[in-house]
Amino acid sequence: MEKQLIPIFFASNDKYVPYLDVAITSLSAHTSEDHEYKITVLKTDISEENQNKLKMHNKENLTVEFFDVKDILEPIKKTLPDMFYYTLAAYYRLFIEKAFPQYDKVIYLDCDIVLLEDIAKLYNIDIGDNLVAAAYEQNTDRDSRFTNYVEDIIGIPHKTYFNSGVMVMNLKKFREFGVQDRFLNMLQTYNFDCLAPDQEYINVICHGQVKYLPTGWNKHSFPEPPEGKLNLCHYALALKPWHYENVINGEYFWEYAKQSQFYDMILNEFKNYSDADKQRDQESFMNIIEGIKNIYQSDRTFKKLWFKN
Repeated sequence: MEKQLIPIFFASNDKYVPYLDVAITSLSAHTSEDHEYKITVLKTDISEENQNKLKMHNKENLTVEFFDVKDILEPIKKTLPDMFYYTLAAYYRLFIEKAFPQYDKVIYLDCDIVLLEDIAKLYNIDIGDNLVAAAYEQNTDRDSRFTNYVEDIIGIPHKTYFNSGVMVMNLKKFREFGVQDRFLNMLQTYNFDCLAPDQEYINVICHGQVKYLPTGWNKHSFPEPPEGKLNLCHYALALKPWHYENVINGEYFWEYAKQSQFYDMILNEFKNYSDADKQRDQESFMNIIEGIKNIYQSDRTFKKLWFKN
């Protein structure tokens, strides 16, 4: 019997390859013989050496391939908004729709995750005619500044605002709805002031067409228990176990980091992450808070320009 194909996408640069390797190590540890897992890494600047290292995960039912998004990104690179905390790689997911017409449904994953369950179970969740399946952004529940930002600046109820780092993407519906074209048109027409453009644009475009996943499929490092079984740990924002001790669910990261070919490099990063580095993390967070204050004064927000119409 033909195996079911599970297409999985990551986006990375050379700097993030060690953590991507840990993510793929954990994914590979939970594969099933009933499925074929095809991992595509969206990239512009991953060295050939690191690509070859990641390809060492290849086995009978799992392959790692690479797709250079440079040609897609170059014409619009200058129009993409700056982001407070993320790299340009965060935008790559928005171009899967047209670059991979052979797929009607895919999974997108950030690199700072660890899987504790077969990713095929996430892929096979019925998402109906929704554009995406995703878990709500847990950070908005924990800090009123972010709760208010989502509702006052983006203009949607904060409980409907989802984290775009783990998504099941209905590409067939994406094409019918024209998600990529809508993103580019909104960008060129409005270029909204916002904190995390990749996540905020896709939230606005997909609003009302989202299947919400239990947080067990995208559990951030916060003390609240997951909804359902813990299947996927997401070390979002600054809560990286390779930088800080005692990160919630960090033990799962180190379990798979020890199996990674980059373990020595990751351990060295952890040991040498200095007080000055941690201070910069704090300053980055304060810059985000200051950014929120500035955006409140802007006339170019989703709520004022998009939802007003």
